[in-house]
Amino acid sequence: MEQKGVVSIIIPTYGGGDSLKRCVDSALEQTYKEIEVVVVDDNGLGTENQLSTAQVMAQYEDDPRVRYVCHEHNINGAAARNTGVKNSNGEYIALLDDDDIFLPNNIEEHMKVLPNLSNEYALTYCSGIDDYCNGKVRYLERTFSGQNLYDLLMHKIEITSTALVIRRSVWDELGGFDESFRRHQDWEFSARVMAKYHVMALSNFGYKRFRYRRNVPNPEVARNYMTHYLSKMDPYIKMLPKTQQKDVIIRNRMFLVLKYIKRKKYIRAFVEFMRIGGGIRGIKWLYRKL
Repeated sequence: MEQKGVVSIIIPTYGGGDSLKRCVDSALEQTYKEIEVVVVDDNGLGTENQLSTAQVMAQYEDDPRVRYVCHEHNINGAAARNTGVKNSNGEYIALLDDDDIFLPNNIEEHMKVLPNLSNEYALTYCSGIDDYCNGKVRYLERTFSGQNLYDLLMHKIEITSTALVIRRSVWDELGGFDESFRRHQDWEFSARVMAKYHVMALSNFGYKRFRYRRNVPNPEVARNYMTHYLSKMDPYIKMLPKTQQKDVIIRNRMFLVLKYIKRKKYIRAFVEFMRIGGGIRGIKWLYRKL
């Protein structure tokens, strides 16, 4: 296909790089050739995991498409993504986690569409595949195009970072990821996008996530993460009608109920459910999630 601009693929990595080679290779093997790959090591210089990651990255030293950048100290994934973009040159930005892969034609499918859209569109995003260690595979089909902040905040629309390619101009305007987030940074970033811009869904399945090492916080830690998220989202929630504002707060708080149930803390789940006023809609939502 005709090349329509450089796409910078940003890969934050943390933990030692066991699956990093598979990830980087999937980026380099894209059918769309105008790419650069920026790997940002968030382990901290001189740590055992950083040295292990450096060994993996040494095999790419002679590839001009690849850049390896290290944080002096561990910060977080949001900061690593921002560092990657600062060290990139592309007109478009793609994000890829170090234990996931892009399917070969992913970037090509984005670049068939995004450069041809009007500037009211910030990004394109694709469907994806979740591969679980128990052999289960889940297909995540994304179909919404347009602008709907309410459905995004209700998690009826999900735009994960691995699914998107975004214009650099929009990234720069929004200031990238909020580095105060250790969880829910994808939710927060996509809400800021949706508050100002339209998005376009693509029909292709463009990535695979390997859900083998899931660091799931306990409910009390998750409560702190959710409180921080809702605090940051407050200006965007207030853009909605009053009834929708209440819906959004309840829906997000219901994730805490779900975590209690999954840990078999049923009394805590019931108390939390009653506290937030989950109601019949909350029960139906839990049923679908379980």
